[in-house]
Amino acid sequence: MKLRNSLSLRFMLSMAIIIVVMMTINLLWNVNMSQRQAESEMREKATVIAQQLIAARSFIAVQQDTINSDSNGHYEFKHLNPAAVGKGIGDIFNKASGYKFKQTRPQVRDEENKPDNFEVQFMKELAANRQMTEIYGYDVIDGIKVFRYLVPIYFDESCMPCHGSPAGARDVAGHLKEGYLPGDFSGAISIVFPMTVFEKNMHDTVVTQLLFIIFIVLVTIGVIYMLMEHIVIQPIQALTAKVVKIGHGELSAQMNEIHTYDEMQSLATEFNTMADKLQQLYTGLEEKVAERTRMLIRANLQLATQGRELMAMNEKLSEADRLKSEFLAVMSHELRTPLTAIIAFTEILLAEGETLSSLQREFLADILDSGHQLLNQINDILDMSKIEAGLVRMNDQVVDFHNIVGEVSRTILPLLTRKQIQYSVHIDENVPYVMADADKIKHILSNLLSNAIKFTPEGKKICVTVSVNKPVEALPAVQVAVADDGIGISQEDQQYIFDKFRQVDHAKDREYSGSGLGLALARNLVELHGGTISVASAVGQGSIFTFTIPIRTGRAY
Repeated sequence: MKLRNSLSLRFMLSMAIIIVVMMTINLLWNVNMSQRQAESEMREKATVIAQQLIAARSFIAVQQDTINSDSNGHYEFKHLNPAAVGKGIGDIFNKASGYKFKQTRPQVRDEENKPDNFEVQFMKELAANRQMTEIYGYDVIDGIKVFRYLVPIYFDESCMPCHGSPAGARDVAGHLKEGYLPGDFSGAISIVFPMTVFEKNMHDTVVTQLLFIIFIVLVTIGVIYMLMEHIVIQPIQALTAKVVKIGHGELSAQMNEIHTYDEMQSLATEFNTMADKLQQLYTGLEEKVAERTRMLIRANLQLATQGRELMAMNEKLSEADRLKSEFLAVMSHELRTPLTAIIAFTEILLAEGETLSSLQREFLADILDSGHQLLNQINDILDMSKIEAGLVRMNDQVVDFHNIVGEVSRTILPLLTRKQIQYSVHIDENVPYVMADADKIKHILSNLLSNAIKFTPEGKKICVTVSVNKPVEALPAVQVAVADDGIGISQEDQQYIFDKFRQVDHAKDREYSGSGLGLALARNLVELHGGTISVASAVGQGSIFTFTIPIRTGRAY
């Protein structure tokens, strides 16, 4: 079995990491508790030693008269005051125990009792806070880590003969009095414990714990490996071998080697059930495949037949569409010829018929107007047929929109005057010349204006705006907008307003006449130029038809 990247290896590593983490946490906890216990023990020892020395000092202070009197009652100073006795006891104790303690204060009489920096700092804290009964910490002396402990001492009545008033006078020992009062801070008893033994014990504890962790990890890994090998890995390997056989087509493979009462036995049982089902499914698979193949062949034959029928139908539709376009073109041409004659004769009669009555002139004017409307519709049908037949050719030339708008405006002026519609034009100064088909641009604008005039009531406004549109992801274009105060278009009708033969008014007797080709033709002519056309409208609020003509690079002037 390959151990690398195996389930056993990953499981063993996971368990080893968990054990190491838990044992490490336990080790750190034990080390911390040992440090706390050692510190508590050292504080207790230091407290006992300090209290013993304070008791000795107090006893010596109370017995000064007895100590300094001879058998006859004469006073004789024996130099056994509390400070001298404390120093002597400390010297003897330090030699015998290895510990160090002394009585010290900020201003000492004996240089051997002079405080070090650590003691100076601690005495400042003790003097500043009278509530502190002890202070301790850690320090390093001559490369050895030590435990430092100080308890404060204060002057009492027994200290006044040597340290009280008057300040500057000499006491019995020949020292100058300091002028202290009972209760003043006197100094501290300083005790130093070397931590060599504690550190050695701590080191031994850590080493023992580490060795125990290593032992536990190795034992755990060994036990896990054996359990994984016999309970999990071997059954999985057997299952893998059977799966490989099934993958190679041996569907009769069964797992009978596993004899346990755990999940692996359940897995083996389910595997055998799966293998039986696969065998049963495979038995009927060839028949089903053959049946599906026959069905597929029949379906392909049907699709082929339907494809041929669709191709024939498509050819018929294409031919019908071609004949329709040719018919519309021919009929439009044939209708336009007599209609042109009718318009021409009507114009002659109106121009030269001096004997005509006013009613006759009105009839002739109606005939002329209807003839022009019919001619425009026939022209739209003819143009649409040419576009659908692909017979329209673009005649690109330099186009000035000032001229285009001016010519179309002059053409529609009679219609505007008849309906008393207010008409305005706004052309930006930066609108350039473009390469386009001038006649088709005129046709587009004329259709949009005619549509606006048709649906705008008398006395309302129509405005034409020409500007330059510079979109982010497309070529810059000249944008022409035709805005009116007409009846407007609903949202549902706007989706097919540019379709052929479609008008907003669906009634049989329409209020507004027209073939429904004007906007469709305008859209086709705009798209031939590579532009777009759109509408923004609301019922009762008018409409804005906008189309764009791209300013092609290198073709505008």
